[in-house]
Amino acid sequence: MMHTHTIENSRLRIAVDSGTGALVSLVNKITGDEYLKHPSRQPLFKLVTMAWQADEGGSGERVERLPESEPRVHVARDPVTGLQRLQIRTEELTPLAAGPDGGSMRVEAVVTIELEPDACEAVWSLELVNRDAGHRIVEVLFPYMRGLGLGERWDDDTLIYPHHAGEKTDNPVAQYASDKYRGFWRAETVLEPDGIYSREINYCGLASMTWMYLYDRDNGLYLGSHDERFPLTGLRVETGGPEQPWMGFGFRKYSVIGEGQSWSSGPSVIALTESDWRWGSKRYRGWIDRHIEMPVNPSFLGKEYVLNQCYNFKRGDHIANRFADIPSMFRAGLEQYGMKHMFIASWNRKGFDRDYPEYQPDMELGTPWELYEGVQAVNEGGGFVTFYINARIFDKDHDFFPTLGHKWAIKDHAQAFMNETYGPVEFTVSCPSHDEWQQYLLDMSRWMVRSYGATGIYLDQLGSADPYPCYDAGHSHRDIGEFNTGYLRVLRELLPEIRRMNPDSFLMIENCGDIYGSYVWGNLTWNGENYDEFYNLYKYTFPEYVQVNMVNPRRGLEGDALEWKLRWDIARAMLIGSVFWIGMYRFEGPENEAMQRFLLQAVELRAALQPYIESGVYVDNDDVRAVSEGINVARWKLADGGNLYIISNLDSIEGAVFEVARQGTASAETTVVGAELGGAAQAAPAPFTVQAEWLQLPVPAAAISYRVVRP
Repeated sequence: MMHTHTIENSRLRIAVDSGTGALVSLVNKITGDEYLKHPSRQPLFKLVTMAWQADEGGSGERVERLPESEPRVHVARDPVTGLQRLQIRTEELTPLAAGPDGGSMRVEAVVTIELEPDACEAVWSLELVNRDAGHRIVEVLFPYMRGLGLGERWDDDTLIYPHHAGEKTDNPVAQYASDKYRGFWRAETVLEPDGIYSREINYCGLASMTWMYLYDRDNGLYLGSHDERFPLTGLRVETGGPEQPWMGFGFRKYSVIGEGQSWSSGPSVIALTESDWRWGSKRYRGWIDRHIEMPVNPSFLGKEYVLNQCYNFKRGDHIANRFADIPSMFRAGLEQYGMKHMFIASWNRKGFDRDYPEYQPDMELGTPWELYEGVQAVNEGGGFVTFYINARIFDKDHDFFPTLGHKWAIKDHAQAFMNETYGPVEFTVSCPSHDEWQQYLLDMSRWMVRSYGATGIYLDQLGSADPYPCYDAGHSHRDIGEFNTGYLRVLRELLPEIRRMNPDSFLMIENCGDIYGSYVWGNLTWNGENYDEFYNLYKYTFPEYVQVNMVNPRRGLEGDALEWKLRWDIARAMLIGSVFWIGMYRFEGPENEAMQRFLLQAVELRAALQPYIESGVYVDNDDVRAVSEGINVARWKLADGGNLYIISNLDSIEGAVFEVARQGTASAETTVVGAELGGAAQAAPAPFTVQAEWLQLPVPAAAISYRVVRP
């Protein structure tokens, strides 16, 4: 007969098996739902260990280990505060599979779960002490739980996952087991030997935040790693697929824990709610606000809404433009689209994605002086330039790879390179927590501002590609999981230094990372492929962070599908207030005339929106209801108490409406104005209807429009 230990309050109940320490119950007492639908007797943590030699570092295979000894479980309650504490103590680990590195391992482990009175969340932590002389712990997966589900059905659950700017996946049990997700480049699910589907991405980069959220109509489950050290963290999702319809979650952290050394996981929060994903967003933001600051950028950037993306200098053997063409390229962008911001890539030796990290002007494009003169012409013409620098990779064919590239590269547990291929070229990933690579990035960025007059520096891949642990004992980092803090040092040092040279200077990165956002103006957010993209997630959590979205024709599409996707991309960027990333050369040719016309109209509308967006706060569609099918509405709270509603109606549906919460006491006090794609701003008030506590607003037939409602 199973014996359990339980902690509970008015909101939730948590129970573990006294004999194994496994989770056996997780109940939302408000809804009455038992979240643990399929108990698995899965221990609450898993470790990965390696045999270790003091003079050589890690050697041998990685071994996964679970608690072996019967745990000691204890429950206590503070009589003053009412805080309940459940602790599970174990002393030995056993390998999951037999092998040459098998056998038990002595590790003292204490799992602590704390629950305050009337709280909907519990705080979980793990303390480890390694008592084994021959092995070191290198990975810790905690808290780790399987068998979860919400409500009576599993196919109506929705998963929020912070891949880049965010994903929102309906029915993740089925979707994560599908061929679609198993073929997702760099963020795919994997079919494990035990028949379980797992997906795991690392923070900070491929994952932009350290929280996940599962919800249905009645229940919500928040899982957040609230570790103020911000280490390299894997966000793991598991499912048994439709044949075993459950979900599992865990956070993986990377640290070398040797004999006699102790380690703490830091706090993780697991909350049981009755809310959708917005609850999780607000909870995470409430925690991280205590540890990071919002960016302070030059005021002129608040006026920017378009960017002239110029990757069309040198790619492979093809040269499209040279440095002498920079002034005319700038004038064309300014005249056609009002673009003051010129983003220059493919300028370096051998062109785009070649010879990195040798960021010197390519000789076939012109001299360094011509590059300087081109930038000066932009600056004198009322514009400014951002230069592309890749902050991650080293070309393996480069002359200096055998010396510098090899030395700076991340090494895995077997001392092998982390190789990545872009186009025909293979690269290694350089270690951002190694001081020599950090210094190189700092110096090259400073040089571009000082010598060529750059205003912005774009650090490609910094918030986009997968972070890794580094096992190179010759690097300057103290531990294997310092990827994130290495890039933080680069950003923290670089920004004030370039601003001493030019007070208007700023940084941009590819994709998103919440801890990086304090130091950058723009995040080039994209997932590449349309896998449940939900940029609203990152924007809602961090409305202060500027997203830059690509609004170019997508490769791999043609005809109506190509035009539809462009319109969709533009509408999404408009609704969340993103800066338009425009490659003018992508719209050349008579076959692109319709798309270019749509873009020009969208830029005009985006310009009209910028004064509202500059001072407004994005709140997704809070307080928006009864939206007609096929219509998408985003709400922005304005500083004067009004609200901006940006509306997408890509099918030009006639007679559509949406309703918003009414403010003020009388309809006569309410004014509504707006504009539509391809039309002038309204001089006269737009129509609306008062319905009790709500206002009903007609949706224009235009593809994109906006309405400003002031009480």
